[in-house]
Amino acid sequence: MRAVSFFLVLGLVSVPAIAAENIPASAAAKEATPSGPGHYASVHGLKMYYEIHGQGETLLLLHGGLSSIPVWPEAIAYFSKNYQVIAPEQMGHGRTADIPSRPMDYHAMAEDTIELLRQLNIKAVYVLGWSDGGIVGFDLAINHPALVKKLAVSGASYTPNVPATPPDAPDHIPQFIREPYERLSPDGAAHWPVILARLRTMWLTQPNIAPEKLATITAPTLVIAGDHDFYSPEYTATMRRFIPNAQLWIAPNSTHGLPKMRAALFNETVGNFFKEPAR
Repeated sequence: MRAVSFFLVLGLVSVPAIAAENIPASAAAKEATPSGPGHYASVHGLKMYYEIHGQGETLLLLHGGLSSIPVWPEAIAYFSKNYQVIAPEQMGHGRTADIPSRPMDYHAMAEDTIELLRQLNIKAVYVLGWSDGGIVGFDLAINHPALVKKLAVSGASYTPNVPATPPDAPDHIPQFIREPYERLSPDGAAHWPVILARLRTMWLTQPNIAPEKLATITAPTLVIAGDHDFYSPEYTATMRRFIPNAQLWIAPNSTHGLPKMRAALFNETVGNFFKEPAR
C-alpha cells in the first residue's frame, strides 16, 4: 500500500534503524499538547489560532501538513528558552477552521502568516519550518525578504513531484495524527476526509518554486533533510545549491520525521545555526 510507504518515509511507522516509541494515540496526543496561552486573530477571513511562548527575539514555528502545534512540544520547549516563539496553525489545521471554498495554497498560507505578524507588530523573525511549513518559509523569504533574519527548513521541496504518493483515504492516516485533528478542529471529526482531500490536491500540484526564485533568497538558510526523507539527498542538495550561501544538513539514519523522532539533535543543530554569525 502506497500510504504505508508515505508514513515510513515520514518516520511515523517504525523501521528497525529508527525506533519510535510505541505510545497509544490518546497518550501521545496528551503528552504533545504544549502549555501556554493560546490566542485567535482575524486573518483574511480566518479565525487563526496561534500560541506565544517565551521571550526574546521572535522565532516563527511553522508546522507541516496535517499537523498542528502539538506536533513538536520539544521544539517549543527548547527554543522558548531564548526566543519568543510564535506558532500559528494554518487554515484547516489544529484549531484554525477550514474554509472549503478557499483552495489550499502555500502562498496563501504565507500571506496569512504575514498578516498575523503584522497584527502582532513583528517586523523580523527567525523561521523554522517543517515539511509544508518549510515551503511556507521559502515563500516568506522570497516575497518578504526584510522579514526573515534566518531560515531553517526540514523536509521541504520546491516541486510537487512527491516520490511517496500521499495517502488518498482517511483511514490510511495513523490514528496518532488523526486523533489530534478530531480533538482540536472546530470543523469536527466529520471534516477529516475533506481536509485530507484538499491537502492532497495541493501536494500533487504544488509547490512550483522556480530555481530563479530560490536564488533571490537573501536570508542565511539551512536546508535539512533525513537521508530517508520524502526526497532524496540529491534532490535536497540540488535545491540548496539554488539558494545563495545556503548550508546543507542531511541527517543520517533519519526520515521525514527527523524534527520529531530525533528532536534533541534537530533542535540543537538548528539552534546553533540561528546563533552563529552570518557568513
